[in-house]
Amino acid sequence: MLEVLKRLKRGAFALRERVKIRREVRKAFAWDERMFMRNAGALHLDRKTAAEAAIVMAYHVLEKGLTMPHRRMGFGKGAVVHLINLVEDFEKRFGAATPQVAHAARVLKAYRELHAGWPEPMPRLDAFLAKRPSLAAATQPHVKRDDFFAAKDAPFPAFAASRHVCRHFAGPVPKDALESALKIALTAPSACNRQHARVHVIEDARLRDGLFALQGGTRGFGQDASAVLVVTADLSTARWAWERHDAYTNGGIFVLNLCYALHYCGIAHCILHWSVAPKADKAAHRLLGIPEREAIVQVLACGTPPEEFDIASSPRRSLEEVVTWHS
Repeated sequence: MLEVLKRLKRGAFALRERVKIRREVRKAFAWDERMFMRNAGALHLDRKTAAEAAIVMAYHVLEKGLTMPHRRMGFGKGAVVHLINLVEDFEKRFGAATPQVAHAARVLKAYRELHAGWPEPMPRLDAFLAKRPSLAAATQPHVKRDDFFAAKDAPFPAFAASRHVCRHFAGPVPKDALESALKIALTAPSACNRQHARVHVIEDARLRDGLFALQGGTRGFGQDASAVLVVTADLSTARWAWERHDAYTNGGIFVLNLCYALHYCGIAHCILHWSVAPKADKAAHRLLGIPEREAIVQVLACGTPPEEFDIASSPRRSLEEVVTWHS
């Protein structure tokens, strides 16, 4: 009888805890929703930071096109007009261009120079550039494979600066090199050493193409990737309601460590976002057989690069733009 009472007491305690945690989870996600609705650029396009972010995303589309391995002339004509509209609207509303907005104009100049012999007229772009006669074109670095990986044994500042996204894949990734990179990535720190991250290595072309169709950002190079790494985070490692973001923060730490490890091991990689609708997320879980408890954090396309290729310049923000000192 005493043992039965103890079990009932433990069951009641567990039930109270579940009810409490459910209530905290709802409260936490309600706070997230309020914060997003109040501050997300998607809902507040009139803000300067949101307008600049839209420009960065738009110029990066063209940067990718300028460096794409299977580039077709005349690409991105709609993206060019969209970027011009964003830049002109930014300058009208906020005055002088920020460094990122100025780079967007240089990307447009680079696009025009690439199409110098293109027969189709570009009146909107020409009118934009005519107002900026001294504008220099953005340069997308052309590198050799050996130089791309030359700093792998250099001091960390030089090594970190040498790592870049690559969208040129000319051969398969050696399995031993990939295993070495994954072992190095496992050294990533995690909250309470719970090691949230998991990795699904996709080598089957059918699964790769199905995943990329759901992701939607690999046109022009995805078909060349010999391996795709799907980094997930195990939600069952979350112990409290307030750890709702830990899967992604710890997964992100792992992804960065993985990127450095891939670069060190001579594997070219392109980081692909996983900002998809729930329908696509569910479809990816089904396609790849990923357990529901594993949240997809990031996707990386990998391969061996060719002897020479282009990379996007993607200039970094200055220290002054990023860091606030609280002394």
